[in-house]
Amino acid sequence: MKGKVSVLIVLIGSLCLPLIAQRRDEAVEVRVESLQQTPVGVSLTLQAFNSPDRLHMMIGLAEARSIYIAMHHAKPERPLGHDLFKTFLDRNGWRVQKVLIRDLQDGTFLADLTLERDRETQVLDARPSDAMAMGLRYGAKIYVNPQVFEEQRKSDGEQEQEKDAKPSEPEQLKL
Repeated sequence: MKGKVSVLIVLIGSLCLPLIAQRRDEAVEVRVESLQQTPVGVSLTLQAFNSPDRLHMMIGLAEARSIYIAMHHAKPERPLGHDLFKTFLDRNGWRVQKVLIRDLQDGTFLADLTLERDRETQVLDARPSDAMAMGLRYGAKIYVNPQVFEEQRKSDGEQEQEKDAKPSEPEQLKL
């Protein structure tokens, strides 16, 4: 009986693993469409390839500058932090394989920076702006999990509802 249960567990496990792997492949490739300075930072827009989906996020001015420099293959007078990290990776045989914006939680985007060396891969948790600044320096592709687009649409819808909601009447003070 124990043998049959073990075989069943292995069988179920082997059927589930491809499903887990498929979820990673569902990520949508995007490109940096625009960087727009605002009074509170820089608005970055990512445009999905072969889809109308867009992702908007606010990033810092320093990160936006680094992304812009990488996009235009410019050389700053002095190396930026991302340039220094690239030099470190290059000297140790690593390169950026891809960037994945994996989640949106409580208004915060979460990303992974995937590095590779020989046949070894490491995934580092990173801020999306830093991950993109690094990835662009290597010509790496940027991906977004589909649920991130959905979470942002849901969040945008809730913000619109709050704007449309009538403010409640202030209560009268009783003396």
